Amino acid sequence: MNAKMAAMLERPVKHQSFEGVGFRRKATNWVATVLVSLSVLVALIPLVWVLYSVVTKGYEALTSADWFTNSQSGMTAFEAGGGAYHAIVGTVLQALVCAVISIPIGVMVAVYLVEYGGGTRLGKVTTFMVDILTGVPSIVAALFIYALWVATLGFQRTGFAVSLSLVLLMIPVIVRSTEEMLRIVPMDLREASYALGIPKWKTIVRIVIPTAPRVLYPTLLLWLNLGSPRLGVSRWVRVDGVCTG
Repeated sequence: MNAKMAAMLERPVKHQSFEGVGFRRKATNWVATVLVSLSVLVALIPLVWVLYSVVTKGYEALTSADWFTNSQSGMTAFEAGGGAYHAIVGTVLQALVCAVISIPIGVMVAVYLVEYGGGTRLGKVTTFMVDILTGVPSIVAALFIYALWVATLGFQRTGFAVSLSLVLLMIPVIVRSTEEMLRIVPMDLREASYALGIPKWKTIVRIVIPTAPRVLYPTLLLWLNLGSPRLGVSRWVRVDGVCTG
């Protein structure tokens, strides 16, 4: 028995030979490759066309100092000239107003959720509302502010209304990022502060928030990345009879 098993083990193993790829699989692979390549080419054609039109027709305007010093005040879509001064100033002002309103509110809400109202009914409702605001599209926030601020209260359509719509979009981002940073702070620091007789509010202000690693830095970065593209300021200008933007 042992000799038979030894003979079987010494017998060379016959490797299974792989057959070549069939014509059908080659044809399918070739057709798929051609279709994917054509799809990429079709998608690149309008992109290259738009980039070429913008560069060739707007290069002189973008390299001119007038582009950054002139605004669209009194300009129409059929007149040559204008600039991005109004868009730059409007973006900066609306971003500053939104930051002044949303950052303090978002940080205070995050502090409440982490330090005070984690398991309370109000804390659960606040968390639920923050989750809802996180998924609100920008157009819905803008329509809500328009219906409330302009249509109902009768205020004018100004940049401040745009800042209010951005506040609705940025508060949940600030709350979530600040909340995560505050949770990183070890509980031992809080307990050591309480053991020394320091009140809870002073512990939060003097120990928790300063200890949180870069609490506001990621918040500000997220706010700038998400808020700036949503300002919706028109930047169209007529250059040599062609609208570029």
